[in-house]
Amino acid sequence: MRTPGVLWPRAWPWWVTATLLTHTAQQSSFLTEVSAWPAAHPSHNRNLLIRDDYPVKWRKIAENRSLHPVNLTSLKVIQELEADTFLVRVIVNKQTIQVYRDNNLVYEREGSLTHGFMSHSGVHVVVLHPARGNLMLGRQFLTHQPSEHRNLAACLDSLLPGRILVVAAVPDAVVFLAEDAVEKLEVMGASRIRNLAAFEAWVMVSHTPATTPSGDDHPKPKLPLLDQEVTRGRVWSEAVSIIRRPDGVQGSPLRVLAHVPKRPVLWCRWHEQRDMLEQRDFCDTYEGYKRLCSCSDPIRRSFRFSAPEIQMNEVIPVAMLTAIKPFNFYRQLLNLLETPGAAQTPILVFIDGPQTEIEQLAQLFGLNVLVHQPQGKPGSSTLLNMHFRFSVHNVFNFFPEVDKAIILEDDLLLSPDFLLFFQQTAWLLDADPTIFCVNAFSVNSYPEVASDPTVLRRLEMFPQFGWMVTRKWAREQYHYWIPEKEPGDWDWWLSSQNSLQGRHALVPEVARTFHAGAAGAHVTGWAQEHLFSHMFYNQDPNVKLSGLEDLILDKYEIKMQHEIQRAQDLEGTEDPCVYPFLPPNQPGPFRVFVASETKSDEYDSYFVMQLCLHGFNEDSREKFNGVVRFNLEGRILYIIGCPASPYCKLFPNGVRILKPSRELILAAENQALKWQTRKYPPCYQQRFTVHHPTQEFLMENIVYRYWNGTLIHN
Repeated sequence: MRTPGVLWPRAWPWWVTATLLTHTAQQSSFLTEVSAWPAAHPSHNRNLLIRDDYPVKWRKIAENRSLHPVNLTSLKVIQELEADTFLVRVIVNKQTIQVYRDNNLVYEREGSLTHGFMSHSGVHVVVLHPARGNLMLGRQFLTHQPSEHRNLAACLDSLLPGRILVVAAVPDAVVFLAEDAVEKLEVMGASRIRNLAAFEAWVMVSHTPATTPSGDDHPKPKLPLLDQEVTRGRVWSEAVSIIRRPDGVQGSPLRVLAHVPKRPVLWCRWHEQRDMLEQRDFCDTYEGYKRLCSCSDPIRRSFRFSAPEIQMNEVIPVAMLTAIKPFNFYRQLLNLLETPGAAQTPILVFIDGPQTEIEQLAQLFGLNVLVHQPQGKPGSSTLLNMHFRFSVHNVFNFFPEVDKAIILEDDLLLSPDFLLFFQQTAWLLDADPTIFCVNAFSVNSYPEVASDPTVLRRLEMFPQFGWMVTRKWAREQYHYWIPEKEPGDWDWWLSSQNSLQGRHALVPEVARTFHAGAAGAHVTGWAQEHLFSHMFYNQDPNVKLSGLEDLILDKYEIKMQHEIQRAQDLEGTEDPCVYPFLPPNQPGPFRVFVASETKSDEYDSYFVMQLCLHGFNEDSREKFNGVVRFNLEGRILYIIGCPASPYCKLFPNGVRILKPSRELILAAENQALKWQTRKYPPCYQQRFTVHHPTQEFLMENIVYRYWNGTLIHN
């Protein structure tokens, strides 16, 4: 039996009406018009004042709607309906999505080619004010790529009760629409999201799940309160349409119209507190801030100074860099303010271009904000390059008394010892001029090759994903920074010898930041899933770093040489992808020599070792004097490139060097791909062309496409 209010796929014959009356046990009847196909046959709209015994010619003339008298009863019903409801209209075609409220365009996105993919994909979430109808949130999630489903689920989970919610899945939305996001959509009221297939559009208009007022000592009837019994969202319209059929034929746009009842504004006890008025107004303007706007124990301005204290050796401010993603900034801000030491640490927010929402959010916590005038075209690397230069320079201008600063991008999650980590290592930037930076991130922070959070390493590496530098370095690099018109990225530019000048970065074995972005300026959903989602970061707030004195250059070189000399050679290592790679019941350390003429890894020797052992699988990084150090479940392995590494000369009698064949490289890449994609959903749904419209009407024409190419019919 067909669910009321749901329009089924493909163009229907003319005799199927496209006007539906939505009614469920939980809601009143409201007119919902879904128009994706030809209008009903004209005979369905005959003038009832024209009797059947009238001549045919007269009846034909009467079919002109301009001759129909006004139905005053219907007009009154419509006028009452319009006064108490918003008319929400959604249009989805093969390139664009548009959302209108009472004929006012409130949200529009047009597809463009981004990272080689058409951006008219994924799921759009639009939230309107329940009483005024203005836009409170508008976000797009590229669920045709991996990882974005997590951000979609988090977004839906952050919505307050009673908001008007419009969710639209445009073509190519379902491939990576994982279970966590599907479950959240069903909580919002979706009934057909599990039946959605590739190349189809789906739209739902609803109210977010409401709560029932109980236990509130302020008599505010009809105003729901948060954090009480939550029900499913109330749906006013839900529709599905094929935008591109399996045979390649383009379908008609999906058009959905729904009359959505206006609702009173959510009211909480704290809304009447004088010191919370600014926060109340923010929550009445923007959506997606559940912890900030909850009726039950919301975060307050005092949260800025609530974190536990740590031993502070010096004042090191944090520069938070953000641009156009308030959600990323909000998530990281709460994360940072909860980190031990945050109450003792100055925080300065840098925004690339005016963003009122982010500015107001920062001001709620008393944070200072500097706005950079954007340089570069939207989507270009120049935007990010110049924003980083502006921020690195001005954090020291804003805090003229400090000598060091921490630079933090907004798409990172932080370890609980994030600030303690930098406090413990700051003195090394003063003690050793050959150390230019301390990184919180490591590209090899995978559980297969890293495990000890107390260990730091000296590496030939650029600043990345949370880093600390000195005022002197910032002043020096201002002149070496990538020019505005130069193509390329700031971080790779800083990895050149003009910038490094033989200096090293300190990098933890276990990272203190986790990259949690997807579909961003540099990191697609594919890169997030393949490179970052399998990483881990420290969760212990009280880690005491070990061997810091040994990181001074001369001591570190002596220690590294000693460790390599005493390490055990691995025999029979023709294929490092064969598990286990290390011999059992031997503590190590171990060493293996690979072919590398220079630091560029021209034979892919380091790369193959990283692929086989499940380290970073994009390129070879994090070396010291041609050596990569891995921790394999507590046993240390040194991968030494010869003749590039000076440590090769320690073995005058020669060493056995692994030089990967083309076949080994391909095998390692295939094995790594299976490891990277192991959390993919097993398949996704497609439609097949049917011979009878009943199958399509009932949405039974499903075929499951698996990643190995297998097709299984439902």
